[in-house]
Amino acid sequence: MTYYLANPTGNITVLVETPVAKEDYKAVADKLMAFNPTAEQAGFIGEDENGCFLNMAGGEFCGNATMSAAAVFAQKHGIKPGENAVITLSVSGAGEPVRVSVFANEDGSFDGGVEMPQARSITQREFLFEGRKYTLPVVESDGILHIIFEGNMPKNDAEKAICGWCDFLGARCLGIMFADFEKGTLAPLVYARSAGTLFWESSCASGTTAAGIYLSQKSGEEVDAAFTQPGGALRIKVQKNSRPLLCGNVIIEKKEDIEI
Repeated sequence: MTYYLANPTGNITVLVETPVAKEDYKAVADKLMAFNPTAEQAGFIGEDENGCFLNMAGGEFCGNATMSAAAVFAQKHGIKPGENAVITLSVSGAGEPVRVSVFANEDGSFDGGVEMPQARSITQREFLFEGRKYTLPVVESDGILHIIFEGNMPKNDAEKAICGWCDFLGARCLGIMFADFEKGTLAPLVYARSAGTLFWESSCASGTTAAGIYLSQKSGEEVDAAFTQPGGALRIKVQKNSRPLLCGNVIIEKKEDIEI
């Protein structure tokens, strides 16, 4: 089995190139992530008559994995340092194909710009946790919901809360973005129910986008902001009449063939 290990702003991602049946995604992802304990998620990539595709193990949409997959495809298609490419992918959880601009740097890394899906809605919802009530904004996008939580919550409480709140919302995948907008920081916690994964992620592209969309709606203005996360910074641009643009950097750390 052939796979790539990608590093998009610390959000280490396994991308499996060998064809795998969808019913085997979780088992294969679990094994490959066990071989790569720094990995936070896994996806399955390929090309067919419709072009390039990425399917996440949990069926969610992931902007960092999309950026990583685009970098892999650009590399496979022969991009050279100093060149640009535009890769369009069909991605799990996204209602429409996703365009990614890729620039190959001299150091072997890639700068990516992902045209992220628009939010379907932003609503205020009430959540209960151990007798406490929270009124929090929920940004619903294709394939994932994000709660914007301005402040902090004890780690164990947050991990319990996200599982219960995911069930409450009926979501396939839920993120809680613990935000300090004055400092420009995000701490992303993401639970993919169908994949059975729960991670304090090094960075979260869809969560960064959700935060930008939320701030844009709240202020009524366009947003161009970088949010510092444990793995580094991601930049989000939210403008009228266009898709949010998520910008980051990807390193393809290795390509490996193994038997599983």
